[in-house]
Amino acid sequence: MTKLINTLLVEDDPVECERYQHAADRHPDLIISYVSGSEQEALSYFWHNNVDAIVLDIELEEGDGVSFLNALMADLKTWKKEKPFITVVTNSCSNVMLRYMRAHGADYIYQKNNLSYTAERVLAIVGKIVPFQMKMKEKAEMVEKHEDEWEETVKRSYVEDELCKLGMKRALTGYPYIVDATMILMDYSGVPPRLTSDIYPYIAKKYGVTAKSVERAIRSALEVTFREMDAATLHYYYPKELDPALGRPSNSDFLLQFAKKLRL
Repeated sequence: MTKLINTLLVEDDPVECERYQHAADRHPDLIISYVSGSEQEALSYFWHNNVDAIVLDIELEEGDGVSFLNALMADLKTWKKEKPFITVVTNSCSNVMLRYMRAHGADYIYQKNNLSYTAERVLAIVGKIVPFQMKMKEKAEMVEKHEDEWEETVKRSYVEDELCKLGMKRALTGYPYIVDATMILMDYSGVPPRLTSDIYPYIAKKYGVTAKSVERAIRSALEVTFREMDAATLHYYYPKELDPALGRPSNSDFLLQFAKKLRL
C-alpha cells in the first residue's frame, strides 16, 4: 500500500482551502491532514504531527508565511524532525521576497497570478516530488547502514588480527568477548564505560550468557595467552609491569591498554 503524503495547508482564504481539499480528494496518494490560516496554530500542528509536505501562503490571517518558515527552519534541529517538502504560494511578485523564501527553506514557489496556477497543479508537484524525496532518503539510509556495517567489519578484523599476533587462540571462549570489549573501548578517548556495569552486561546479552561468565572467560583467555606467549610480543602489546603473583594483567588493565594501543 502506498504511503499517503500528509500535507499541511497553511492558507487563510476559505475558497482556496476548498479548492485544495477538492484537489486532494482526487489525488490517490495525498491527504490534506490539517488546514489553518494561523501561523502559530499551523506551527503547533506541525511539531506534534507527522507532516510530509507543507503548502504555505505568505499572506495569512494571523501572522505570516515568512515568520512561519523562519520559525520552522530554526527549530527543526531542536525538535529532531525531518524537513518537509515546502511549496510556497503567493500573490507577491517581488523578486526579493521570492529569493528570500527560497534561501530560507522553500523548495518550490508558485505565484498565484501565474495563469497556470491551480490547486491541482500545486498538489501534483507535491505528489511527484515527495515520493521521490522519500526514495532518496531511504537510499541514503541504506548506503549509510552499509557503510557502518562495513566499517564495523573492518574494525573487527583489525582487532582479531592484532589478538592473533599477540598469540591469543581463537578457540578460547573469551576470545570473541575480548574482541567486542576492545572495539567498544576503542571508541572512547575520554572516560571509558565500566567493565562490570556496562561492557560485561552488554557482551553477556549479545551471546546469551551471564556477565560473570564473560568476566571469567576473559580472565581465563589472558591467563593462557600470557603463560604461553613469548615475553617480547607480550611486552609490545602490554608494556606495563605484570603482577608476579598473577602472571597476567587484570581484565580492565589489559583491555584498556590493548584498546589504546590499537586506537593509536
